[in-house]
Amino acid sequence: MKGGAMRVIRKRCLGLDLHKKQNTAYLRVHLGSDQEPVGVTQQFGTMPEDLERLRQWIVEQQVTDVVMESTGVYWMHLYELLEGVTQPAVVNASHVKKVPGRKTDVSDAAWLAELHAHGLLRVSFVPPKPIRELRAVTRYRAKLVAIRTAAKNRTIKLIEMAGVKLSSVASDSFGKTGRIILDGLCEQTPDISLLAGQAKGKLRNKIPALEQALRHPLSTQQRELLKMHLHTYDMIDSQVAQTELRISSLATPYAAALARLDAIPGINAIGAVTLLAETGADMSVYRSDRHLTAMAGLAPGNAISSDKRRRISVRKGNHHLKRICVQIAWAASRTKDSFLRVRFMRLQSRIGRNKALVALARQILVIVYHVLSTDRPYSDLGPNFYDARNKERAVQRHLKKLSSLGFMVTLTKKST
Repeated sequence: MKGGAMRVIRKRCLGLDLHKKQNTAYLRVHLGSDQEPVGVTQQFGTMPEDLERLRQWIVEQQVTDVVMESTGVYWMHLYELLEGVTQPAVVNASHVKKVPGRKTDVSDAAWLAELHAHGLLRVSFVPPKPIRELRAVTRYRAKLVAIRTAAKNRTIKLIEMAGVKLSSVASDSFGKTGRIILDGLCEQTPDISLLAGQAKGKLRNKIPALEQALRHPLSTQQRELLKMHLHTYDMIDSQVAQTELRISSLATPYAAALARLDAIPGINAIGAVTLLAETGADMSVYRSDRHLTAMAGLAPGNAISSDKRRRISVRKGNHHLKRICVQIAWAASRTKDSFLRVRFMRLQSRIGRNKALVALARQILVIVYHVLSTDRPYSDLGPNFYDARNKERAVQRHLKKLSSLGFMVTLTKKST
């Protein structure tokens, strides 16, 4: 730094201001510490030929770095177009606004170029193209599953409104028995005894209750609506199956990493590939497991004043990653004979179920980070980890509990 001027990191830096119909490009060229930088502004359309013209112009101008805000989805195609030609970077618009010192007469593109040239922007993580393709399909599947669940709930609500109490007898109205009954109810005059008699598994013991639950007939209007709801459900269910086939194909190169993730309690095949699609397979892009959990919105924010740390809620982050981590945490909390279940129970007793789930989700993501970064399989600490570590405390706790129940206990150490 000379004469109070900030050091220039990128000498030929381009800022892009993206819009639906027009893109503004500002090229900032650093000529030397004793000269003012040169700026060149160009306007480009957003049609394919316009973007190709922008790409050629960037090559001709020998631009080394390009920076753009993550405006909607406009940046995505342009990012792919510029990969391999230059070093594209995407930044969060809210972070740009927080940088002080902007002059009102400076365009967005010029301000982006200025900040990026001096290294003042926090660049967002954009995974490699194969991971981006996998991520697009896993996110689409998550949306389809939500739509399928909504279709299922609408169907159950419809038959409840019609007086059919199937959900009061069958725990899963869309299980094997439930689906046979729902299809049968679409007929004009369904044979209730015949439908109930087709019950499978444990529902065979509830045939009389099923007959009573199905006794109220559906009107013509309700039957037609039921057909529509079931058709919608089947169509979405078929699309979910198609996305899973596509996911399986795209995830083939990551089979070893997925196998290691699948060994963690609470993570199944689809959970493992969804995690990988959000985090990427290369953990070196994160400085530590703390940065990964912060990116997921599972790390608490910083609130330190005068050497005092205040408790505040978790920060915002990648809500797709946070969602799958919490889902995995919920499954892990119900996995018997595992360390994660015991960990959840201990947390729940102190901070409640919801906060315990978030805390467990963070711990699972830390485990994922180390499993992927070290290429080592997950090793469960076991359900007795805390008792073995705190043996004396466990003994005193159990003695106190027995005493509260009215027992006097004398301990004799077991001979080895």
